Amino acid sequence: MALGLGIDAGGTATRWRLVDAGGECVAQGSVEPLTGHLFSAAAEERARRIITEMAEAIATKEKPAGIVAGITGLTRDTPAEATMRNILSEAFALPEERVFVAEDMWIAYLSHFALGEGILVYSGTGSIGYYLSDAKEVLRVGGRGNLIDDGGSGFWVAREALKAILRAEEDNPGSGWATVLGSCFADALGGTDWNTVRTFVYGGDRGKVGVLARFVGEAAVKGDKTALRILREAGEELARLANSLIKRVGPRPVALMGGGSRLHPVIAEAFKRDLVAPVEVITADVDAAMTAGRLAAMVR
Repeated sequence: MALGLGIDAGGTATRWRLVDAGGECVAQGSVEPLTGHLFSAAAEERARRIITEMAEAIATKEKPAGIVAGITGLTRDTPAEATMRNILSEAFALPEERVFVAEDMWIAYLSHFALGEGILVYSGTGSIGYYLSDAKEVLRVGGRGNLIDDGGSGFWVAREALKAILRAEEDNPGSGWATVLGSCFADALGGTDWNTVRTFVYGGDRGKVGVLARFVGEAAVKGDKTALRILREAGEELARLANSLIKRVGPRPVALMGGGSRLHPVIAEAFKRDLVAPVEVITADVDAAMTAGRLAAMVR
């Protein structure tokens, strides 16, 4: 039975699905985050290690006949795409023509829309607005990484919360960590002293920081005003991405997806309120790795 391997590589995990010709998942799993930012030999070696570990895990199931991979931070028709395709081809002992590699948003878009049908706004560890035209031309806004922007993303939410807590501490020691938001973060960080906070934030990667966004959601559920403000502003940031694309391609249905968009209902409320056109908003996520697997199962 020919199986397709679908890979959805994001900032917090790399999820894979083995899918049969009937579109059913026969095996699944996840490994650590994989990125298309192959800007150094060390980054390339890390990608090779992660993909090798994935291939070893999947080898205990059955060898796929084709692979479709959506990888965060990767751009098509670049050296990184060719490198990633080569790594996957070697790890799974497949001809390169049976391996399709694209940015993760390419797969996510096709999970929701036909070509040119809608606009995708994604909030995970990072954030991006994305449109894939009938001619498969990509229009993107945002998605420039946490060092430049990523407004409304999980990383952005966590950073804004930490900033608010620490600034309150600077103005009035003890006041930041004493709030509901501060208490939620203290538990997650394992303490409140600067060395503990600094080690957590700078001792990992952006995905580790992005995970802290869930605690902003928890604080908002408990009524913390600062958390609610940050999440409302996150919705406004994500609406800005949608509005930029609406102005360029016209009103279309908008899919708001990703874990960052589901931290609290106030995000979607602010998002819908700030849209420049009355369009349908889709908030139900789909499994991008499954979409990729079904596409891979069609590879001949």
